[in-house]
Amino acid sequence: MNRQTIARRFPLVSRSRPPGLALAARVAELRKIAEESSGLDDHQRVIRACEVCNKAALIASDCALPELARELCWRQYDAFTQTRPLPVWAGKLALQPVLNIARQLIREGDGDGAYQVLHGLLIAALNRTDTEIVGRRVDLRGLTESPDDHELLSKLLWAALLADGARALALAGRWQEAAEHAAKNRGVGTRLLDGRQVTIVALVERGDIDKAAAMVDETLPAELWEKAVAGLLRVYCLQAVGIGTDEDTTAMILRTLELFEYADPSTAVFRTRVGMTALDLTASYGQEPALRLQRAVMTGAMSDAYASREVLGHASLRSAMTSRQQRAMQAMVQAAGLGSGAIPHGLLVDLMASVARAEAQLIP
Repeated sequence: MNRQTIARRFPLVSRSRPPGLALAARVAELRKIAEESSGLDDHQRVIRACEVCNKAALIASDCALPELARELCWRQYDAFTQTRPLPVWAGKLALQPVLNIARQLIREGDGDGAYQVLHGLLIAALNRTDTEIVGRRVDLRGLTESPDDHELLSKLLWAALLADGARALALAGRWQEAAEHAAKNRGVGTRLLDGRQVTIVALVERGDIDKAAAMVDETLPAELWEKAVAGLLRVYCLQAVGIGTDEDTTAMILRTLELFEYADPSTAVFRTRVGMTALDLTASYGQEPALRLQRAVMTGAMSDAYASREVLGHASLRSAMTSRQQRAMQAMVQAAGLGSGAIPHGLLVDLMASVARAEAQLIP
């Protein structure tokens, strides 16, 4: 696999996400949350209602229904803004569906569009004006009750631009801009988070391998996953100048295998992507640790539809599967409705009923 293809896997940051369950189970979960929220206090009631709306939009996005996903986001945003100015906690919740539109664009492969959304939101907040988001005007003037509250919302949008903006620019292959974005927003740091990773890849892309390798070595990882990603980046730098060794590769694989000893369902996709990247970096390495990692990646993906989809799309892993493994993963992806372009009628009716019930609870 060529270096550019491997580069597109970065940044790799361990963040929790809902597990890839069957579509019927996800819709049933929304119904349960919506039904149980009515007895809570006002603050918790609104939070749970937002959870229903956000997850419903994610389901629509996963099922390749972008128009429905956007509609659900705007409905949630509009429900909040009917009563502006909002207390700061409600203002943060009101902006989440708009930020989710940027994340939907990232999932759809539109890094340029996602960055435009994130950057536009922050600039509008800082200038206390409005901005256009996929054909809609979003007015950030007077959203909250006080200047201090507005500053807190601006910080929320800054954090979103820092993390999701780096991913969006990387997805678009705009590595130098991603690095400049991280530096400008004080997002490089010493840990191996989004900003530092895109800066390292940008250095490799422009041929400054020594500086990139030094940044990897000077990283101060705080968690096990950062050590695994540091191993990937170290080998990536070495291979860029043709000096990678089996010793370096073995160390990278063993560090990656450690991640699979902690099977947290909320990070299954992250582990899968780290494992696939390690395997991509070992194309000419045929030793036993690579086979162990291959098995670990495939086994780990068997319980999560998102991870199964990733593995099914990886040529070397797919060719290494048994027919039974392939059928099981395909069945899981199909049951989750990923990329299907439709939601079965009964489930769609159920989903929209939960959304309507949640929306009625959204007024803070």
